Amino acid sequence: MPGHTKGNENPTNGSWACRRYSSTVESTVVRNTANAQELLLDRQIARLKAGRFVPLCFSAELEERFERAVGALRALRMSRDGLLIILIYNLFLISDYQAMPQRIWLAVFLRTCVFTPIAFAIHAVLRREPSARVREGSIVVLAGVAATCAVILYWHVSSQISTHASVSLMLILLVTNIVMRPRFNYAMASMLFCNLTSVAFLVKDPFLQPIEKMHMGGLVFWGGVFILIANYSLEREERLSYLLLRSNELKRVELSEANRELELISTHDPMTQLANRSAFEKEFEVLWSHAAQTHQPISAVMIDIDHFKIVNDTQGHLYGDEVIKRVALLIQQALRGKHDFAARYGGEEFVLLLPGVSLESAMKVAERIRQLIKMAGSPAPSQPVPQPEIGLWTTVSCGVASAEAVEGIDRRRLLLAADTALYTAKAEGRNRVCAAPLLEPVNWQHKGYE
Repeated sequence: MPGHTKGNENPTNGSWACRRYSSTVESTVVRNTANAQELLLDRQIARLKAGRFVPLCFSAELEERFERAVGALRALRMSRDGLLIILIYNLFLISDYQAMPQRIWLAVFLRTCVFTPIAFAIHAVLRREPSARVREGSIVVLAGVAATCAVILYWHVSSQISTHASVSLMLILLVTNIVMRPRFNYAMASMLFCNLTSVAFLVKDPFLQPIEKMHMGGLVFWGGVFILIANYSLEREERLSYLLLRSNELKRVELSEANRELELISTHDPMTQLANRSAFEKEFEVLWSHAAQTHQPISAVMIDIDHFKIVNDTQGHLYGDEVIKRVALLIQQALRGKHDFAARYGGEEFVLLLPGVSLESAMKVAERIRQLIKMAGSPAPSQPVPQPEIGLWTTVSCGVASAEAVEGIDRRRLLLAADTALYTAKAEGRNRVCAAPLLEPVNWQHKGYE
């Protein structure tokens, strides 16, 4: 941590209170947003878990999030599956040649010159991650092309071949609505088109008997219904999985924010919003270790409110609390930057840690704090002032200590030296800053500090 200069001073950067306030506000906003989203998700989850037929759609905002989450992967899956379907569709030329060799050239034309180019064009569109309508609609278009090619190929050949048309339409529905899995509304459209195509083919077919036509038509219809039910179930499970995953993510966010807020509460003084004694000890250890590693100085300032017991006894504890809050706020404003650390040490006493700061610079910081608090004065008293010669004008005494090289020095000596300097300031009349001599490496036990 480099030393600071006057040119880059920032009165509020070092304030743990500001950081805690912003973190608390942020946590509250995040938690409220998460709660609203979680309530919406819970309603949708309950709706999909109800076990009855419900429309497979969310609210506009949630549907948009769902599409953003799954749209790209869905388009990628469709494009990859589409390549396999193109290959298998053209391999059916073998069975076409075996069943009706007289129409093999028509089969080659329909499969390779009609269906395949359209399928590759749709594949290219899917690779570009199109909108949901284009993506789902393209699958229905491809199913329609396949169904049309089937009825053209099997039209007016023989009764045996006529049954192939119904089987082909069933296979097209299976591949479209189960393998490619368009959204349910689009799956209904593909089923409707295939059934209309089946009806048109069977009505005009000259080979099949009426009972056979009813059987083939029923096969396509009821097979399509079962396939449609399977498509509905698959989409419902996909949507439900997304909702459960999203709900778990929100719960993790909410738990994380709650843990962060609890951590802030455990490390901050609730009255002043400064770091508490426990947080100070941890930060002191970290800054001391850093000073030892970087061979930089570190300074401490102990601050105590003058005549605070008289203020408390005459004006009450609520007034005393207001004085402590005001002093804490002014201390925050007097800090130089984000590396300075302020904490409430106990009662009316505060402590500053100034990493990378010499004794002379630390004295300037302490003096700035003393003057700022003196100029700010005190809150208006609610009771008569029993000792006018002392008054209620808030002032502070400061003790400063510094170590230029901390290696070989017990960090407790820095606080002890600053505390000793503070008592010197009190003894000399209060409302002043006193400094202890620079700390030097000594044998801790021989100096009687334990």
